[in-house]
Amino acid sequence: MRIARSFIDDLINRSDLVELIGSYLKLRKAGQNYAACCPFHQEKTPSFSVSPQKQFYYCFGCGAHGNVIGFLMDYAHLSYVEAVQELASRMGMEIVYEQTTMPTESYQSYDELYDIMQQATDYFQQQLRQPQAMQAVNYLKQRGLTGQIAKQFQIGYALEGWNNLEQVFGQSLEIRQNLLKVGLLKKDEEKQSIYDRFRDRVMFPIHDQRGRVIGFGARALNNEMKPKYLNTPETPIFHKSQLLYGWHEVNRQRGLQQIIVVEGYMDVIGLTQHGIDNAVATLGTAITKEHLGLIFRRVAKIIFCFDGDTAGSKAAWRALENTLPILKEGAQVSFAFLPEGEDPDSFVRQQGITAFNEYLQQAIPLSDFLLGTLTKQADLSNIDGKARLVELAKPLLNQLPLGTYQDLMWQKLEQITEAKLQQPMNHLPQTLSVKKPVNSKQAPSPMRVAVGLLIQNPKLVHKVDDIKALHQLPQKGATLLVNLLEFIQHHPHVTTGSLVEYFRDTEDEKTVQKLAIWQHDIPEIGLEDRFIATINVLCKEIKKQKIQQLSMKPSSSLSEIEKATVNRRLL
Repeated sequence: MRIARSFIDDLINRSDLVELIGSYLKLRKAGQNYAACCPFHQEKTPSFSVSPQKQFYYCFGCGAHGNVIGFLMDYAHLSYVEAVQELASRMGMEIVYEQTTMPTESYQSYDELYDIMQQATDYFQQQLRQPQAMQAVNYLKQRGLTGQIAKQFQIGYALEGWNNLEQVFGQSLEIRQNLLKVGLLKKDEEKQSIYDRFRDRVMFPIHDQRGRVIGFGARALNNEMKPKYLNTPETPIFHKSQLLYGWHEVNRQRGLQQIIVVEGYMDVIGLTQHGIDNAVATLGTAITKEHLGLIFRRVAKIIFCFDGDTAGSKAAWRALENTLPILKEGAQVSFAFLPEGEDPDSFVRQQGITAFNEYLQQAIPLSDFLLGTLTKQADLSNIDGKARLVELAKPLLNQLPLGTYQDLMWQKLEQITEAKLQQPMNHLPQTLSVKKPVNSKQAPSPMRVAVGLLIQNPKLVHKVDDIKALHQLPQKGATLLVNLLEFIQHHPHVTTGSLVEYFRDTEDEKTVQKLAIWQHDIPEIGLEDRFIATINVLCKEIKKQKIQQLSMKPSSSLSEIEKATVNRRLL
């Protein structure tokens, strides 16, 4: 079942964008709108504007824009369905689903999966208090964890045995299928048997952005057991390439300036216990572009903190390679390497928080780490070595987004090699691109003006007398204009935010979003007159097209009225 379109329309119409954003940001009145410093990029002067009339927000600095659903998706990093669920929960509304015979998986079924994961978390926590869990308790104590921090991160224990979960949850087919779906049970295809995936392991619950348990990281207590760490497999609600351990805790903070990326669960927990609560970790994989995009939407500064051994250096280099293509302007990325044999958890326990922070302050900027690592692979005392450095660096620098940072990296490479480098044409910085003359800006077409003004001011629909006649418009965009007029006519209280949502996932989505933030120079007092005049121009186009069609026909086939119309046009 899919969420009903009518329910989403009703949900948005009942929601107040100012109230929603005001619960996250400090808004101040600015004329008819409200203003704040943009949450999506660093700025000192507020350029983030929220319109209560349009139920739409727009940042004049970075271009971020959207409605209530879009804000929750971008700010709270929720999926579309999660954003709808969050809004419905705030409004006290029960989600309405479309009735369909299509064999699509229900969104509702995910609620059952979330429920069973929470039940499993509670069960594993209970087992940690049982006598059989003494080895697990001793392990956590050896790692310096307190009972309070173990409770905060909901750490538990999976008993030895092959079918503990079945005994706890029951053996009904539905429950067994859900346990299989979330990866708590595993099926042996050869023996056609089902058994617990996690056995005799310390269990670390993994949460999504809303704080729901969606997976587990499990550490073996028997060091001979392979693998030492075992994660939940990919499931309908668990996708490790898009998740970060500790993200839910970090994302709830206000005024966050930087995020520390470490390698393991215990690093995040250990740092949190010592008061460093802005650390996250990947789930047993190298950091991905999805991970980095998630972090960069929240902060502009990332510090990668790795062990000072060979494995740590390799992990840091992989992180660098994935960072380059999405390194946005103004972002700062650096790398801190701890002494060999130390990880953040052990270091902060032995050396303390002050010593750890000193290491972070000495972190190597990405530019120095990149060029410094490559320089070690080339002999700069001769031309051949300098040429080799250029060849090593070129493909990496070309991955950087065009802009000032890439310019400066090329300049730095030129300084090191003492060579004048020729950059590829397709990677020339934007500052060298040919600018169009200031006066070359073309006036917007009548269709663009009509659609744009209507999206931003839906009440203008009352100024159109004959919507059906506009079906005959020959210009591109006529269908969108008519669809807008008819939708607004049937939904008289619709806002800009509602229109953007109505056209989501349609072929007109990008056009509607673009025109919703279109910065026209039409004064407020003249909007209505300009819209009426534009519609009249379009109607004249219809008459012109009709006369042209009549002119193409033989005179004998025309009626007297049609002949008179053509003659008036010729005169």
